[in-house]
Amino acid sequence: MTQRLIVIGTGMSSLRLMETIVAEAPGQFSIQAFGEEPFLPYNRVKLSSWLQAEHREAALYPHHSDWYADNDIHVHTNERIIQIDPPAKTVLTENGERYGYDYAVIAAGSSPVRLNIPGSGKKGVQTFRTLEDARRLKDIAFRRQKAVVVGGGFLGLEAAYGLAKAGTKVEVIQRADTLLPPQLDETASQYLQKELEKHGITFHFGQSIQEVTGGQEVKGAVLQDGTSLPADTVLFAAGILPNSQLAEESGLAVNRGILVDDYMKTSTDSVYAIGECAEHNGTTYGLVPPVYEHAHTAALHLCGKPSSPYNGSSSYSHLKIAGVDLFTGGRMEESEDTHVIVQADSTRPLYQKVVLRHDVIQGAVLFGDTSTADDITERLQNQKPLSMSEKIQLFSGEGKTEKLVHCTPETTICKCNQVNKRTILRHIAGTEKASAATIQEDTRASTSCGGCAADVSSLLQVFDRCKDQASVNTFCSCTMWEEEQVKEKVFSGEWKRMEDVFRSAAWQNEGCDICIPALTYYFSLTGKIAWQKAPWVLEEADGRYTVTSLPIRGDDSGDILRQWMKLQENLPGSRLRFESDQRLSLSEITEEQMNEVCTAAGLPQHVFAGANLKPFTIETRRNRELFYRLERNLYTLSFPSTFTIRTTSVFPDGLSKYELGLVWNEDAWEMHAEGDTGRIILYAAQEQEVEDMVKTTIQHFRETAFFEEPFADWILRLSPVTIREILFLEDDRELLIQALEEHIEIAQGNAVIHSI
Repeated sequence: MTQRLIVIGTGMSSLRLMETIVAEAPGQFSIQAFGEEPFLPYNRVKLSSWLQAEHREAALYPHHSDWYADNDIHVHTNERIIQIDPPAKTVLTENGERYGYDYAVIAAGSSPVRLNIPGSGKKGVQTFRTLEDARRLKDIAFRRQKAVVVGGGFLGLEAAYGLAKAGTKVEVIQRADTLLPPQLDETASQYLQKELEKHGITFHFGQSIQEVTGGQEVKGAVLQDGTSLPADTVLFAAGILPNSQLAEESGLAVNRGILVDDYMKTSTDSVYAIGECAEHNGTTYGLVPPVYEHAHTAALHLCGKPSSPYNGSSSYSHLKIAGVDLFTGGRMEESEDTHVIVQADSTRPLYQKVVLRHDVIQGAVLFGDTSTADDITERLQNQKPLSMSEKIQLFSGEGKTEKLVHCTPETTICKCNQVNKRTILRHIAGTEKASAATIQEDTRASTSCGGCAADVSSLLQVFDRCKDQASVNTFCSCTMWEEEQVKEKVFSGEWKRMEDVFRSAAWQNEGCDICIPALTYYFSLTGKIAWQKAPWVLEEADGRYTVTSLPIRGDDSGDILRQWMKLQENLPGSRLRFESDQRLSLSEITEEQMNEVCTAAGLPQHVFAGANLKPFTIETRRNRELFYRLERNLYTLSFPSTFTIRTTSVFPDGLSKYELGLVWNEDAWEMHAEGDTGRIILYAAQEQEVEDMVKTTIQHFRETAFFEEPFADWILRLSPVTIREILFLEDDRELLIQALEEHIEIAQGNAVIHSI
């Protein structure tokens, strides 16, 4: 049944929410969105570049009216919601119309601060927040008037540059002694100030505006030291305040913003809040990436999809001011226990600095060259200590292009709009004269903060080296879906049984020899366990059976050998022999005797679907019992393809694509794999941590590899860098180990067999 969703606000967070809902659960909601402006939802981030005449106004709109109609979205323009009635689940508009809802989302955004000073209500006092504001400023710029901008933050500086570029004389009043505190340090502020002054902008630091002079219209501004500045326009860009009044008047919990939990729900279950108006754990956000994260979390929760709780956002900004790229992230405060790395060139606009504590990046500013912004953002998030070589290469961008070439097709290139590498490559492959502009228009990559623009351009340059990733590889002939899409449906729980797959619109028939084994494997990794006859129990042509042991080695090998000899002695006519891979087999036994042998030897007669483990090759005496135990525990588990481990104390000449090599090198275990491109040294683990590292790698392989994908191919597809990050992050490692041990426990116990 279609549910009714009311969205209050038509800004960027509400648009991202609606886009995500349409993509994740088409047809689940009938959406009505209410906006106070006379426009369809547009990209506010691009207002500054539009003011600077970098593109047409039409480029502000991500979607035309047809898109909304096709997805059952009714956008009410010029219509303000004045009341939410949570008990009745209705909203009331300023026009007196009442609408019912099953769920409502408040995405009311924020309002610019208008200083309460004499003359602030005069004609010519402006703010810069909406398209109407931008149109008025463009008209001012066209008439080349004199403007005073109050505030040296991002928005104020972008507006000042846009006005100055069009010929307006601009003076900026900044209460602080530098620009963009606390994002920039004093040196970076001076670099930025110098670039803006080249365009005729004048700055007044350590000052505040006391009065706007003139009659009904603005004639000037008076500063706190008495200085009088002539002006036709005064632009307030001194900060924003969350729009929380509607929520407060409707009885919802409010502090500075609307209080929300980890899934963006307000104090009323059926009402959510996202974007600049929401307050999570005492924090409100005014940047694009966090409000998009709000929208994504709320959308998945509304759709009933598995989603991680929102845990707050990293503070970073990536934009362009005065034609110069600028990135800021984290906190730039310095203290006795911090140290800094700086690279600067006064002959051109280049200044790069990171602040570290115990070799972990705390904050960064990149001015002029932001090519390493993504890498620094990732390090701000994972808080991994930097090695000496990583510090040396921090600003070089060395390997950035290679990383783009070798990263997986699913790697997100544009974080603001969630555009992955494959989407961009497909556009390039299918467009005769692909360019950064055509990629923007088709995929929306780099249309928000612009931080990924360099990566988009690099993909154009290296397309020939990774064009194979643009191809569409369907799961099988039964469907047009790709394997990653199928896996997501199974792992999310949307498809609970095999029949759910075959009954879905994505499938054209009842399965085939390709998709049924693969689906069986994927379902075996969820709670929907599919068992198969164990490979060590073989029914012969004459109706008799052969049972083969697991490899016999380790401290209990003598006891196991005596046990099997005793079994053979008690079963007249049976034959016991050694196999070449350190196993014993007992043949010529009846079905009843087979049951007795399996019970006595502790061998399950059934295993998980796809039990593809091969005996380990143990060539070193170190940790032998650990690897024997791992081998015994893993034997009944499912693997996407044949898999084995080889331990050695010498560098192996060669490894198969299906093999994890563990090489003891002085005081650590090196984890090796070998694919078509040569040897890969994945990780170096200390002896006491090798078990956790091996278990983490194995479970990550089981969960993320495609069916029948060799171990080495999986490493290359995900990239060694990505896998190393998983091995390093303690929380991710613990979750993977826990999942593996749960499967081992199920296999060793008497688990209920579930049909899939």
